[in-house]
Amino acid sequence: MEIGGVRTTIATRDPEIADVVARRYAGFLATGPGDWRIEAGRRTEGLIDQVDVTVRADDRPGRLLVERHDLVATLDLPARAGALALGAVDHMAVDTFLRVVYSLALLDAGALLVHAASLGRGPRAWMFPGPSGSGKTTLTRLSPDATLMSDEISIVRLGGEGACCYGSPFWGELGEPGENAAVPLTAIHFLRHAERHATRSLSPRRALAALLPNVLFFAAEPGLVKRVLDVAAELVERVPCFALGFRPEPSVWEAIVDA
Repeated sequence: MEIGGVRTTIATRDPEIADVVARRYAGFLATGPGDWRIEAGRRTEGLIDQVDVTVRADDRPGRLLVERHDLVATLDLPARAGALALGAVDHMAVDTFLRVVYSLALLDAGALLVHAASLGRGPRAWMFPGPSGSGKTTLTRLSPDATLMSDEISIVRLGGEGACCYGSPFWGELGEPGENAAVPLTAIHFLRHAERHATRSLSPRRALAALLPNVLFFAAEPGLVKRVLDVAAELVERVPCFALGFRPEPSVWEAIVDA
């Protein structure tokens, strides 16, 4: 598969795992060699009693252990390789694992996973970060004529003098993947519900403070965290950022485009 311009090969002898991956990421399948390689199989003990996903350093440099009730995996960052054992063969377990993988794989390419909606109109795209309840799904539903890049987990990648939004398969409430495309990012609008449409320009410092809580990243190693900070800081320097208050009306796009 290719997500955000980064290819990952999922190698498995288990036909059920292969079928789940092929169906869940049908719009993002690719040919050619992968940048990463993951060997996938089953965990013999099945499900365990652990709700939240954890990512921690292994006892060997550059290796991470990923675990949740339905999966356990190791990632070798220098080798760009990993091994995944599924306690439950379903798209939710695979999706959780791939969000962790791509939060790391995309970082190498100057890209981030962001808790944000992103939408394209013609040759331009906009990204709308915000916590649950801030209006990401509402804005997406108000924009039926826009290209859906993501309603929940957006991919933004530095390039040239600006950045691009990439279509994301990691969906939210809408339950549908984004368009597998790359569109130049025009602006970032941090959402909140309000009585009227209003935009306010943010300095890079304020924009960075608003962006960081919405960046999806699961590892705590200092070198990786520093790289996240560096990419996020460069992003808000390159791309205009705004605070956007809006009412649930399609006319909000006048404020977005005119900002």
